Amino acid sequence: MTEIAPAETGGQWSGDRSKANRSDVRHNLLYSMGDASSFGAMVGMGETYFPAFALAVGMSEASAGLVASLPIISGGLMQLLSLHLMKYFRSEQSWVVLCAGIQAAAFIPLILVAASGGVTMPILLAIASLYWASGLASGPAWNTWMDSIVPTAVRPKYFSRRSRLQQASTFTALIGSGLLLHFAQTGDWVLQGFAILFVLAGIFRIISTVCLARHRTDPRLARRATGRGQTNHSGSVTRTGRRLLVYLIVVQACVQISGPFFAPYMLKSLELSYFQYVFLMSVGFMSRIIAMSRWTAIASGYGASTLLWIGAIGLIPLSSLWILSSNMIWLAMVQACSGVAWAAYELGFFLLFFETLPAGKRTKMLTYYNFGNTVAMFAGASLGAFLLGWLGSNQQAYYWLFGVSSLGRLFAIGLLFRTKLRPAPVHQFAIRVLGIRPTSAIFDVPILSSFRNTKRPAVKEASDEARA
Repeated sequence: MTEIAPAETGGQWSGDRSKANRSDVRHNLLYSMGDASSFGAMVGMGETYFPAFALAVGMSEASAGLVASLPIISGGLMQLLSLHLMKYFRSEQSWVVLCAGIQAAAFIPLILVAASGGVTMPILLAIASLYWASGLASGPAWNTWMDSIVPTAVRPKYFSRRSRLQQASTFTALIGSGLLLHFAQTGDWVLQGFAILFVLAGIFRIISTVCLARHRTDPRLARRATGRGQTNHSGSVTRTGRRLLVYLIVVQACVQISGPFFAPYMLKSLELSYFQYVFLMSVGFMSRIIAMSRWTAIASGYGASTLLWIGAIGLIPLSSLWILSSNMIWLAMVQACSGVAWAAYELGFFLLFFETLPAGKRTKMLTYYNFGNTVAMFAGASLGAFLLGWLGSNQQAYYWLFGVSSLGRLFAIGLLFRTKLRPAPVHQFAIRVLGIRPTSAIFDVPILSSFRNTKRPAVKEASDEARA
């Protein structure tokens, strides 16, 4: 049933001990669901609104975009350091709980800032950096910890349900927060509205922290999991894996030239209400979630590389489509297409990238991938902020950002042509949503323990290999 089977302990487990273990498993699975729902609610009403909050306290449009992007690099760096810091802790659980508690505390200064009505750019960047550093630092430990406490037999189904619960919580919190801000906007109490959101987000993260602390972890399995996560150096990353990683980083940098500035574009340049702003985000979020399951079925028949190509090509025009019209129906259609394209791109990339990695290196390589991703976000957003400030932060300046971003994605696809994509098995896996972006570029990571092979790719994928 689980990794804590009687055979592992030489048959010394008594009937009472086995029953106790089953009770611990049920206990852990229940509290992990509690963590998923409360964490999802925090994401939907917390970090998602950081750029909107920056605009509400009087920051420039370029500054608001940077608040949504630059601090994430602190999280990528801390996640990289966490591979070494975890050895000083008794277990993965203790490290994860500490990081979650610090992330909850990061909302306290945000509440104070919203109540006072003023903040400088460096202070807001520091607060957002604390949020992301504590949030991403727990990633490797959380993945390894879940691998040791969730029974192998139930992982695919359980993590699928867990992921859906978190997504539902995130979506509900996103909509509810948007409605709150809409009423706050009509009643001229916007900053108080943000303060309420941050109070609620902090409370939900505290609930999440309590759920994490309430897990029951066998100390022997915790030590074994830590050793497995830190000392397994078997195998090596293939050339395909390295080239895929380079392609991802370049595409991410190009996306971030415009991505962080869609929030100020919608709220300032287009003067959308908070309700319209959240409506467009929710369309992109839901279309992406719905499309993910459909793309999985398509990948089973046509291969993961076909899926990656569909997503890569689909991403190219997305930002430039915002230039054509500011009509809400058009923008909703663009958001729906964006969600579908991002789902194909992300699913295809993860399937191919993790197939090139030895199982024992996936946690470490996911950490490196996240760090490279955050560096790309930093670089792209910095260039976008420079261009926006240089061009004057008007509507034409935004059009230049959108066009340059699409052009960069077009050039980046040349890197994909140079990557020899080999057939890869199609897996079902669950994801953790860490942040929502206005253009459907959700910041999420796969749950490594949820990977399950469902079907070998069809021979049609061989055409992709020949084309590469």
